[in-house]
Amino acid sequence: MSDEMFEEEETTAEEQPQPGKKKIGFLPAVVIDMLKWAAIIIGAIIFIVVVVVITVRSMNKGSQATSTRIPLESPYDEGGAELLDWFSNIGDVRGTTQDEVRKTYIVSPYIGYEPESEATLQELIQREIQLKEVISMYFSSRKITQLQGVDNRQRVKRELREEINKIMINDVREVAFDRYEFIDF
Repeated sequence: MSDEMFEEEETTAEEQPQPGKKKIGFLPAVVIDMLKWAAIIIGAIIFIVVVVVITVRSMNKGSQATSTRIPLESPYDEGGAELLDWFSNIGDVRGTTQDEVRKTYIVSPYIGYEPESEATLQELIQREIQLKEVISMYFSSRKITQLQGVDNRQRVKRELREEINKIMINDVREVAFDRYEFIDF
């Protein structure tokens, strides 16, 4: 009989939970608590996202009704000037004109080429020294009366583009100047 009592005491000792190791079903209480907090945090995040989305949408609806987009006018809209990528690594080109009383020119040319034309960009980079030479030779072989003024500047841009295209495999579209100055020598 004493053996039977001893066995009963052992089974009751196993059934009683030990302090700090609660077991609910087949999962420990710690896992249940972590899952509960994770669900609370996820629920809070979802609630915040929903509130932000609703707020942003309601604010956008109000602004759309009261504002209208006004297209900006550009002088190039009517002329149809194309958008170009610009090569600007040449920097300032300096020299003197062919006049008897020489004038110093300082120009900063930018060369426009077809957008996203990687071949043209690589060629411009490789020919940078040649481009400087072409530009320098062009201005050095002209007199100031052939270079100054709006009409002459347009002609200079056109002629320079043609000179540059003579040495290029991939044609450039335009030449523009950031700096176009003539100073007494």
